[in-house]
Amino acid sequence: MDQLRLETVLKPYNLWWEAGEPWEQLLPDYQRPVVAEALADLRELPQMISITGPRRVGKSTAVRHIISHLIRDEHIEPQRILYFSFDDPEIFGSEEAQRVVFDLLVRRMPKNTLNYMFLDEVQRLPRWELYLKKYYDLKAPIRFVVSGSASSPIFRSSQESLLGRIKDRHLLPFSFREFAQYSLRGTPEFAQVLQGHCRLREALLNEDGPAAVECIGRLHAAMQPFSFEVNTAVLAYCVDGGFPEVWALADPVRKIEYLMEQQVRKVLYEDLMTLTQYRKPENVLRFFVYLLAHPGVEINMTKVASEAGVERRVVEENLPRLEMTDLILRVQKFSHHPMRVRQGNIKTYPIDTALRNAVLKTWEIPDADTMGVYAENLVGRELFGWPEKIEVAYFREKNREVDFVVTHGGNRYLPFEVKLRQKPDDIAGLRLFMRRYDLNFGVVIIREQNIEFRDGILYLPLRYFLLVS
Repeated sequence: MDQLRLETVLKPYNLWWEAGEPWEQLLPDYQRPVVAEALADLRELPQMISITGPRRVGKSTAVRHIISHLIRDEHIEPQRILYFSFDDPEIFGSEEAQRVVFDLLVRRMPKNTLNYMFLDEVQRLPRWELYLKKYYDLKAPIRFVVSGSASSPIFRSSQESLLGRIKDRHLLPFSFREFAQYSLRGTPEFAQVLQGHCRLREALLNEDGPAAVECIGRLHAAMQPFSFEVNTAVLAYCVDGGFPEVWALADPVRKIEYLMEQQVRKVLYEDLMTLTQYRKPENVLRFFVYLLAHPGVEINMTKVASEAGVERRVVEENLPRLEMTDLILRVQKFSHHPMRVRQGNIKTYPIDTALRNAVLKTWEIPDADTMGVYAENLVGRELFGWPEKIEVAYFREKNREVDFVVTHGGNRYLPFEVKLRQKPDDIAGLRLFMRRYDLNFGVVIIREQNIEFRDGILYLPLRYFLLVS
């Protein structure tokens, strides 16, 4: 490919080069938080930036929002911003063409000024990290932002040679807070309420029960006009999850088919095949189905292999792969020595409840009993997103358990118990853990709307924890 042909290929990708082109009108009005985070990285950090994560969660849309802000708010000249996808049919499948194109893209950028290059589906370029490392080390006047829909292990293995040179922003499916903001995006009053909330997570990490009560009390009063909508959104999110393209499908059968094709089969039968060759990939699917059917249940390798009908080797090899490809969350059993390698029992949760619903064909509003299962999953998913966490584990001793223990601030522990099905005061496991490690603060997630702090225990309604944490 020569420079002239490259210009023809680039034109459809870079509509902002043409004055008056209404490309921004095609962007969704909702912007995910990763947009502001990546923009801050571009302003404050010297490193390259990667936006990774599972398929169809809005990575490419986020990149276009970033470009829009660079042009409108940072006043970057459009010609200094270049976007290209290595999925382009002109070069797809030809390593030589991909190599040539990369060098041509760099050569095309204006000289003696800072430029921005956005490379989508960059994993399609073999050894892409070496190309970026070359120009980064040569101090080329280019800020690289790379993204892709491949499984994260591909990025992680490639990023090893870029340590210290790249900042990763891992984008998961929409959280409940994002889901509620998107669902009520036509109601500016709701957005103002959330923007004006206090710092609940900070209060929890500081073990400040009165501050948390005061925070939720103010939020509860301000949220009264939207109480029905928020309660409805909690149930809808349990079913439809955080994949935005699912929300536009009216038929549950179509939703199931979409998720099975885009998020399950393509990962298990395509993405994981780039890591290893399976003789029987259906065994991995059987193992995955077993995990989805037993969320939050303490399991061990031998038991899973036996009950799922697969060899123990399938379980041992693919458990970390399912975690790395953003299909499951793995929660290790708590140890007072978090850096010690443990081979003990584990619990797993789907990364998104819609995946469980699609694979198990249970696309319906949860009843009171199953809502407890969903709630535990949602709380775990939220805690894994806390930037302050060192580890999220669970505690179990005989028949007493704590659903989640967040290790933070060096060696500080914050225990969480989810009690939507049982009586909120049935927290013997939580009290045992607090006595064992001399803690004065714990959290119980409840169904009721009233927040309460007594005897060192904060009783926190699920909807508010998910909205403001």
